[in-house]
Amino acid sequence: MEPLIITGSRAKTAIYLAISIVFVAVGVLMVGHPSGAKDLIYSWLSIVFFGLGVVVFGWLLVRPQVLQLDSEGFSLGGGLVRTPRKTRWRDVQAFFVFRLPRGGKMIGFNYEPGRRPSLASVSRRFGADGGLPKSWPKSPEAMADILNGYRERALAFESRWTKVES
Repeated sequence: MEPLIITGSRAKTAIYLAISIVFVAVGVLMVGHPSGAKDLIYSWLSIVFFGLGVVVFGWLLVRPQVLQLDSEGFSLGGGLVRTPRKTRWRDVQAFFVFRLPRGGKMIGFNYEPGRRPSLASVSRRFGADGGLPKSWPKSPEAMADILNGYRERALAFESRWTKVES
């Protein structure tokens, strides 16, 4: 099977970066004109939180996330991921879109019984054993369709290859 590489959207990352910069600027303006101790605390929290967002989204513009699909499985690299870890297709059930507790959507997947890593039980409380970030060029629904289609073809290819060997 031909490998497929999907690179994170720099346009979406630039929008997230711009929003973070705006909130940092608002925090800086609020520090200059506090109307009370509470406002000063919120100002600094805004600067720190969205300042981290500026750093992360700036880095993602330089080194975007990359989703690599091949006949064995998928791996997520780039961005803040130093060493991608491959997840095998046969260890994963179908991909789906789920809603996050505070709104928004994410691409999720569940592991096959008996193949679930130890941390998957923690993330399962949020709606899925595992998930992929949201910065892809296509919608979460379209990405889930792409992943499911590739997974099905890879598993069919693997089963044909296994039959030929035996």
